[in-house]
Amino acid sequence: MRPWAFSHADEVRFADLDTLAHLNNVAFLVFVETARVTYVRAATPSGESPLPPGVGFVIAEQRINYRSPAYLGDRIDTFLRPDDLGRTSFGIEFEMRVGERVIADGGVTMVCWDRATERPTPLPDALRERFAADGARERTAPPSRLTKL
Repeated sequence: MRPWAFSHADEVRFADLDTLAHLNNVAFLVFVETARVTYVRAATPSGESPLPPGVGFVIAEQRINYRSPAYLGDRIDTFLRPDDLGRTSFGIEFEMRVGERVIADGGVTMVCWDRATERPTPLPDALRERFAADGARERTAPPSRLTKL
């Protein structure tokens, strides 16, 4: 298995809990989002957005497998690695753990989006190079029907 390129630690807060006192399903995705944004920002030496003005990322597809609950005060380590590198999009695989216990895993497909034209735009070369250095594999098959961007 390929190594994880990045990890981000966070702690379960009271606001993250559901009525059963464990981490709410939606909160799992907020933890993934925080790790993902931190990773992409870390892809540039300045820590600023690696995208030109007027360009951002949109989520084309997101999937999560819930494996085990997390509770108030648990430290969650979210591990990421880029994958499925296309011309205008890329995937990020993730795994969330409390200690050695896997609580969730899955993936996100991100599309580089031009806000003015409302169309996909090529990933910046510096970002492609960083993702490749972190182990991203070039897409060999057409994107799924959900990610034809």
